[in-house]
Amino acid sequence: MPSTVLTLLTAPLPESKRLLKHLLCTALLLLCGAVHAAPTLTVSSNQGEISLEYFSDIIEDTDKLYRIDDILNPVLERQFRPAESGDYDLSHDIGRYWFRFTLSNTNNVVSQQLLQIMPVDLEAAQLYTQTGRQIMPMATDALIRAETLFSIPVNAHSTNTYYLALEYPFDRQLSLSIHNYTSFLGDVSQREFINALFFGILGLLVIFSLISASLHADSLFLITAGFSLLVICSQIIAWGYIGTPQGLFPPWNGISLIFTIMGISLIDFIYALRFPIYPINKPGRWPTVMRAAIVINLLGTAISLIGGAHIAATIINILIPLNSLVLLFISFNCFLQTYSRLIFYYMVTRTALALIILLTLLSYSLCVITTTTTNVILMLLATMVCTVHTALLIARHYLRQRKQSQDEQRIAILGAVNRAKTDILVRITHDIRTPMSAMLGISELLQETQLTANQEDHIRTLQRSGHELLQLLQEASQATRFNESDIELRNELLNLPEIIDESVSGFRNIAAERALELICDIDNEVSEKLIGDPSRIRQLLSHVMNNAFEHFESGYILLKVYPSDIKPGLLNFELSHRGRPFSSLEKLAISSSASEEDGIINARLAIASQLITLMNGSASVRTSANGLHTLRFSLQLGAPNNNDNSTLRIRTGLLSNKRLLVVDSNQTFCKVVSKQCGNWGMSVFIANSDNAAIATIRNQSLINAPIDIILIDHTLPGGGLKLAKRIYDETKDQPHPPIGLLLAHANISFDRDELRAAGVRRILSKPLTGIALRSALLAECHFDANAVNHLPDQYRTDALSLNSLQCLIAEDNPTNAQVLTRMLKSLGITVHHVENGQQAVNTFMRKRFDVVIMDIEMPIMNGAEATRQIRQFEKEEERERTPIIGLTANALDEQRDSYLRAGMDLHLVKPIRLWELAEAIKRWTGYQQNKS
Repeated sequence: MPSTVLTLLTAPLPESKRLLKHLLCTALLLLCGAVHAAPTLTVSSNQGEISLEYFSDIIEDTDKLYRIDDILNPVLERQFRPAESGDYDLSHDIGRYWFRFTLSNTNNVVSQQLLQIMPVDLEAAQLYTQTGRQIMPMATDALIRAETLFSIPVNAHSTNTYYLALEYPFDRQLSLSIHNYTSFLGDVSQREFINALFFGILGLLVIFSLISASLHADSLFLITAGFSLLVICSQIIAWGYIGTPQGLFPPWNGISLIFTIMGISLIDFIYALRFPIYPINKPGRWPTVMRAAIVINLLGTAISLIGGAHIAATIINILIPLNSLVLLFISFNCFLQTYSRLIFYYMVTRTALALIILLTLLSYSLCVITTTTTNVILMLLATMVCTVHTALLIARHYLRQRKQSQDEQRIAILGAVNRAKTDILVRITHDIRTPMSAMLGISELLQETQLTANQEDHIRTLQRSGHELLQLLQEASQATRFNESDIELRNELLNLPEIIDESVSGFRNIAAERALELICDIDNEVSEKLIGDPSRIRQLLSHVMNNAFEHFESGYILLKVYPSDIKPGLLNFELSHRGRPFSSLEKLAISSSASEEDGIINARLAIASQLITLMNGSASVRTSANGLHTLRFSLQLGAPNNNDNSTLRIRTGLLSNKRLLVVDSNQTFCKVVSKQCGNWGMSVFIANSDNAAIATIRNQSLINAPIDIILIDHTLPGGGLKLAKRIYDETKDQPHPPIGLLLAHANISFDRDELRAAGVRRILSKPLTGIALRSALLAECHFDANAVNHLPDQYRTDALSLNSLQCLIAEDNPTNAQVLTRMLKSLGITVHHVENGQQAVNTFMRKRFDVVIMDIEMPIMNGAEATRQIRQFEKEEERERTPIIGLTANALDEQRDSYLRAGMDLHLVKPIRLWELAEAIKRWTGYQQNKS
């Protein structure tokens, strides 16, 4: 049998060679392990911060199966691999990460090192030595904000290996750093200094914005302050000054950062909407787009709060860049249309913001920059946006102030021209009123003659047209009193009810022409003594009432005035009408928000709005369910310290316990009159028909409380004059028959004989104000509302028994003097005419007169000065006081009180009507023409 010879490779080795083989294999394995392990980090007490990214090994424990004992097992030890840059991007899909690093100390002393782990809000961070002993984290309560730190002492001339276990539920970039104590404290100080710098800048912006908001009354400064506050809050929460540090990148634990970050985004849109970054004259759809973006952000915030951290991270990562791009696109579009410098700066800021955000996100995702660097960049961007927003607002106010300064310079240059134009127009209107007064006076005298029906119709048309022209002149004069160079208010003592009475009376002819009811309701609590500018108040009432007449279609116009309970001197006005409602442009004009680009606005309402603003008031409009359109505005007037109504009580003393019957089909008018007369101490009865009026009179007679005064509307269905005749026939045999007053429009003419036969002693013209009614009632009760300081017994009484009065007329215009003379002669009065105030004084000193009619504006000596000298002469000669009636053609004369203080007893405005003149003479002398 052949023998088999062992070859060299298969032959068994000797025992010594087998041991050498095992040693070679072991060395090879150790060499392979060393090649696949991270290098050792040599530390010392002098080195600064060192990242462990290139000095650590990693093993991923997806199911969290390993403990430290397992990790120390040689089998798992060999599974560690050197960490790469991508391994420091933590994923929530990995349950636990194990890191291994080796520290070597070649010095002769112990090196105390700090291991810093970021992010701080790790759920589990456990550090072990190579023997399996766990190192507990350091307490960081002494630091300003929380940190994850481990203290690692490395002995001299030793090398130690450490194992770190980490868990984190979100995708986040990890940072592991080795510090010595000195470098760590230096880094912390530098970091807190940077944060304090940012917080200081933002805090200054908040304070500056709040102060600017109060100074400039601009809500945008408040929005900027809110933006800065939210940025500060986000940083405080993100850095862990409150709670656990989470950083500025989602996802986050909790909802605080979701609220603040989305709040910053929403305020950014609100700022852009209010600044605005779209063309004002042609906004297009951009405001709608921004409002839609705000709604989308609100919905995104709600979904983020409901859906959890991962859904919130996705939504925020989409919305924040999208919002930045939307604002950039809108501002770019606006700049191409307007070429505004402010929008250009806003667009540049938005462009830089969008680019930096995109580059930062890209760099972070590629691990080019760390989480700390990213947070600092985002903090810098937020601070930059706050600063730019504030700077843009400052620039806008600077531009507005510069434009205002330029306008003021332009106004200053043209001020003299404007005032000259105003004076010329006022003078022209005054000069036109003078011949118009003569024309209307002649027409009224013609009415007293025998005319045909056609001639009477022509005369009425002439008078109606003349009064309309006077009304237009009055409105034009009032409009010229308001210009850009004259916006100062005068503060003087005024009687608001009298001003309202004069203003309402100016619309008597328009109301008569349109046959409408103009009702004035002044609350009894409205003081007669207030401080303000009467001229401005007259202008305001003229403009708003003219506007009401333009809108009126049917029913009535009601002016209601009542005081406010909020502040003394604050008065509320309500002007209501039925007809055409206020248009959108008129509402803009009332709210002072209309501009030239909005279209043609109502000039009257625009001027009225400015006047209301000048007097610290506000205005608004509303429409009730029954179709009543109301313009409501308030005025802030001053209230004197010694404000009382003692004078009013003296004036209304004779009306106390008088019984008044109001016969009118207008319920609103009856209620207003009832309230006013009730405040004067009168008992008021209301009847809406002739039968009801007769029944009331009979019932009162049966109980021995007869009616004292009857106020009848001539537009009653059966005829007001006929009812007055019926009542007069029934009550004329009584010891004290009631006083008959007829309420009629100014264009209604009545035969005097018919009035006398009906027992009508006075015709009151519509609209009837409280002062006019009170004056008429007192006059019929032999007491004049204007005779508070001068009672009737101080005047001459011998004229009551004379057939003719001696009257002195001082009038420089021959035509007006001729008309006035004819009117007086038609009343049976003897007239002596002079042409100026000096002649009036000289003539009065030589001869006694029963009444003096004094024009205000005359050459040589005006009427006020002539009156003063006449009163002085009466005092020196101890003469009885002669009634002096003042006349002026200026319907806007605000110096009526000064005329009364000069000694005049009554002030009448041209053109003078015959019945007004006769009533004034009767009131002050008791004279009444006895026509056969």
